[in-house]
Amino acid sequence: MGSLYARHILGIDQPRVGLLNIGEEEGKGNILIQAAYPLLKENSQINFIGNIEGRDLLLDKADVMVCEGYTGNVILKMAESLFGIAQEKQINDAYFDRFDFELYGGTPLLGVTKPVIIGHGISHGRAFLNMIVLAQKMIESNLLEKMKESFLS
Repeated sequence: MGSLYARHILGIDQPRVGLLNIGEEEGKGNILIQAAYPLLKENSQINFIGNIEGRDLLLDKADVMVCEGYTGNVILKMAESLFGIAQEKQINDAYFDRFDFELYGGTPLLGVTKPVIIGHGISHGRAFLNMIVLAQKMIESNLLEKMKESFLS
């Protein structure tokens, strides 16, 4: 689903999918990660690049990073804090701007039948506008139907 989102919403032709783990080797990680690895590796619909480590998160090694929700949320909040630090230090750089939650609005909940965008509790008008724009783009690209079809093939 993340690969389809990256392709149809973010415009990345061949999104690189990495599994967040404690090492790059195939046998690493807890039981959940070890079970996920072969499923990702064998899926011909995605461009699986293998495991990525925490040090790879901000280095553009993967376009889609697979992890469970708790870890993903911690990573997202850490990235947002980098934007906050850049703002405080008056560092103006597009690299840090991509971590501005007001800019991307919210995160889509994938795997449901209608667009659902989860936003920050501290969101303001700009974030709400961008959540609506994202939902509209999901509808116009027919993303949710494409996700459904991917499970049937």
